[in-house]
Amino acid sequence: MQLVSAREGRKIAAAALGQDGSVRASQDCSHLVHQIYSEAGYEYPYASSFDLYAGHGNFRRVRHAQAGDLITWRGHVGIVLDPRQHRFFSLVRSGLQAEDYLSPYWRSRGTPRFYRYVVDSGASVETAKNTQPVPPSSNNSSRSGSATTQVRAKPGKVNARQATEDASLRTKVSAAPVVPENPVLAESIPSTIILTPEQRSPTEAELFDGVSELGDAAASVLRTAQPLSAKTPVVIVDDFRIERVETKRDKGWAHLQIDSHVRIANDGADFKRKREKVRWELRRDASGWVAVAPAEQAYVGRDAAVRALSAQLAEMAQSEAAAQHDETVIGQEARIANLLSALLEK
Repeated sequence: MQLVSAREGRKIAAAALGQDGSVRASQDCSHLVHQIYSEAGYEYPYASSFDLYAGHGNFRRVRHAQAGDLITWRGHVGIVLDPRQHRFFSLVRSGLQAEDYLSPYWRSRGTPRFYRYVVDSGASVETAKNTQPVPPSSNNSSRSGSATTQVRAKPGKVNARQATEDASLRTKVSAAPVVPENPVLAESIPSTIILTPEQRSPTEAELFDGVSELGDAAASVLRTAQPLSAKTPVVIVDDFRIERVETKRDKGWAHLQIDSHVRIANDGADFKRKREKVRWELRRDASGWVAVAPAEQAYVGRDAAVRALSAQLAEMAQSEAAAQHDETVIGQEARIANLLSALLEK
């Protein structure tokens, strides 16, 4: 089994930069990378970013990235362009963008994983040199989620019309204060997770890990300028334990005890300490045992919530609107800061 060479990886990265920007409204980041790999001649069965993060048979996890590798977080995936400049390409809220995966926002998503495509054993392999991330230079003003960070076209393909459109876009963006939102055009938060690929009943440890991972992924609902206006009620979980697991044939229930002191609904936040009993549905199918999160409210892990809100606050503090002392942004910053303060209380 061989991996794509550095030269082949650069071709995948070139295919990413060759995208013309005509992204379907229904497309998300994982469909984009699937399309790019297919156009570059490397086929694999479509998988969501959550599945790619967990591991996919057509890719092997690598420690040091090279151009063309997948870079994955829970809930987002992109293609590495230049590991020396820690740049990757993906679909974010402002469109197709080149981003810095060491920027504050992407750091808040946790440590990314890198995966390299597996080719037939007969293919030649050229090993990429191990490269350590280079700290951003002082004159690098690009920031994750900034609409002014444009993907540069390949040499020889820049024309006057494109340059004019890019300049026009930058003028429009800088002319009006922008309240930062979550830059990621994220996939839907998963409501299910595989606990074990085997047909036996899942253990309490496997269930604990699955619930924890779903809680981390659900933190994306807080990556917005107005996290206190969540459409779906959010429970930020301080701690939880598995009380018991019941399974019979292909169905079952996991009984959880959840402790929290921050809850968010349409009318704001509730900071009362609560302990509740919650049942999570369990199902068995051909893929193994799956846990199904309750649909009536989202359960977000406390640590993941703190990371998401801290990153959102940092983005807002660096925005042009904040520099102009926009009252709307100041009020939003204050509400997020109060929410963070409440979460950090023991």
